[in-house]
Amino acid sequence: MTVSSTPAPTQLQPQLPATPHDLKTLTREVRALRVSLRELAASDSLERLLKLIPRPGWTTPAEFELVRGSVAQMQAQVDALHTFQRTVLKGSELVGRGG
Repeated sequence: MTVSSTPAPTQLQPQLPATPHDLKTLTREVRALRVSLRELAASDSLERLLKLIPRPGWTTPAEFELVRGSVAQMQAQVDALHTFQRTVLKGSELVGRGG
């Protein structure tokens, strides 16, 4: 029986496919991410939501909680993206510096 020293992937530790050390592809992926974030920021969805909220009879208490919870989760995701972006940049700046 062979025992592997590599831990099995879990939900908290997804297994990434093996990829070559392709800096051009990584650059394209970073640029695509930047485009996606710009498109998200430019969307008028939240402005449209702000116009819907004050309408009389807009929602029931249950629907209110659903939308309120969704907005809170969206904000939490944005906060997490900000933190992760800073972490990736800080770590990338340290690469090759021995830090």
